[in-house]
Amino acid sequence: MKQVSLKNRLILGFLVICAVITLGTSVYQISRLQQREYDLLQHEISSFEQGALPSIREAVWNYDWPMVETIATSQVNPLLSYIEICDKEKNQCSHSGVAGEEPFQEYRHKIYYQTSTMGHKLQIGTTYLQLHYQPFGQLFNRYIFSEFLINGLGIFGVAISIFLLFHLGVIRRLIRIVNYTSAIDLTKVEHLEPLNIQQPSSAHDEVDHLADVIDGFVERIKEEFSRRKQLEQQLNHAQKMEALGTLAGGIAHDFNNILAAILGYVQLCYNSAEEGSKLQRRLEQVLIAGERAKSLTGQILVFSRKSEDFTQRVAPAKVINEALNLVKGSLSESIKIETSLDENLWIVGDSSQLHQVIVNLATNAGYELAEQGGTIRVVLTQQQLTEQQAVPLSLDAGNFVCLSFCDDGPGVFSEISEQVFDPFFTTKKTGQGTGMGLAVVHGIVKSHGGTIILEPNMGKGACFTLYFPQVQAPETDKIALSGESPTVLRGNEHIFLLDDESVVVAMAQEMLQSLGYRVSVCLDSLDGLQQLQEADDIDLLLTDLTMPEMSGIELAEKLKQQKPDLPIILYTGYLDLLHKSELQNGTINHLLRKPFTLEDLSQAIRQVLDG
Repeated sequence: MKQVSLKNRLILGFLVICAVITLGTSVYQISRLQQREYDLLQHEISSFEQGALPSIREAVWNYDWPMVETIATSQVNPLLSYIEICDKEKNQCSHSGVAGEEPFQEYRHKIYYQTSTMGHKLQIGTTYLQLHYQPFGQLFNRYIFSEFLINGLGIFGVAISIFLLFHLGVIRRLIRIVNYTSAIDLTKVEHLEPLNIQQPSSAHDEVDHLADVIDGFVERIKEEFSRRKQLEQQLNHAQKMEALGTLAGGIAHDFNNILAAILGYVQLCYNSAEEGSKLQRRLEQVLIAGERAKSLTGQILVFSRKSEDFTQRVAPAKVINEALNLVKGSLSESIKIETSLDENLWIVGDSSQLHQVIVNLATNAGYELAEQGGTIRVVLTQQQLTEQQAVPLSLDAGNFVCLSFCDDGPGVFSEISEQVFDPFFTTKKTGQGTGMGLAVVHGIVKSHGGTIILEPNMGKGACFTLYFPQVQAPETDKIALSGESPTVLRGNEHIFLLDDESVVVAMAQEMLQSLGYRVSVCLDSLDGLQQLQEADDIDLLLTDLTMPEMSGIELAEKLKQQKPDLPIILYTGYLDLLHKSELQNGTINHLLRKPFTLEDLSQAIRQVLDG
């Protein structure tokens, strides 16, 4: 498409309009000249009637034709080109001038004489005049150039002045708008400056309004690009965390089986060793290290957990106070903790996990403030998020419990702000951290249906903001997982042990036998189901959750159809594979978390068998 400059179009338009106006004005003025000619003709006739005609009347009445000839000759001029005076019978005529000079206007008049004796008028002669005038075409050819030049100077002068004012006031700003919009680069829109072409006067015209609209549109584009960039970063981070969580969860699950066997055998050796011997002390250190590995594995599983079906309603203010009171003793005396907590807020979740969130955040803040001291500020409020506010946070609009956890330490570099929630990422010195603290916090918050954001402000501290969906009245949780007990309980019942990991089976078999139980083992779920259906002397089934051909839940459901009274203990190291509804329908009597200790196992068995 051919591009035409607005400036050139305006110039051409001004020229055409000015030429048409100038030509029209000139034609109008020439037509006025012709009208003036007609007026002069009428004036000439009127002068003739009032001046020469009475003298002609007397001369004709007296029959003084020399006088008539003299009067006729004296009346001829450029307008009155021909005059003819005759008596009534036209026997005697006198004429003067050039007859028939085109164009002309004719004038005929009868000469009357009124006698005093007779009292009436007598026609004594006639008068014929030819009055010459210039036609419109002749006037046009004669005056058009001069009229067009004179009028053009005035009209074009005014038009040029208007154009210059219009050019300064409109065209230049329009050209700036064109150049501004054509130079917009969407890949660098966040650095785009506003158009800002408003005139210094308070009155704004349509161009100013157009510029305002463009500035507003650019701002909305910048906001949309910023929002999309933030959403893209959140999506990339979520995908990365999901991939790392899946990988970490799988590794932790497999490692739990290995760790269960290690801890089980070490504990058996510890119990068999001579009391107070060097061997027992060494085995005790192995158990302590194993418990640390068990704790780390638990953190990895918490990080990798996508969501949990919580039913218990928790007051975050109470958990925060308990956790901060616990942490205060480990913090430097130069660190102060300031809180502002709304105690009337409730969320659905797990109080122990929320306790871990506060402890991890407080521990990190304490580490940053350890040298210079400072203040940790914890604020718990209710906040209502609109859809526009909630979408960038990957949340739905509604009421949220907002937990702000801030410190006035050195802060976090913006370059690493996106990595702080990655597992095993840490800024601490070697040996002072595992890098799982904030990853676990992130996993717990996500599992509670919330989100956590970091507002890096290098040099002015770091501030973590956590959002949890708000609920109203609290309820009591119906499901509780088994806890640890220091007491070892024994028995002599017949227990069937089912697991596809031979090392776990061997370890658990020895642990059970050490407790006095009779043990039957199986490494295949299908074969185990058949044996259980045929046996009548089994008092308890102890089975793993994840097995190749049939899971522990599926096996329990099939077995309960034939033997509904057979108690079943399910153990697993990966709770994400288990839904709480599967625990609430009575199929599973007890859930045991791997890796378990001898005390855990003995307590769970007696709890199920003793009712």
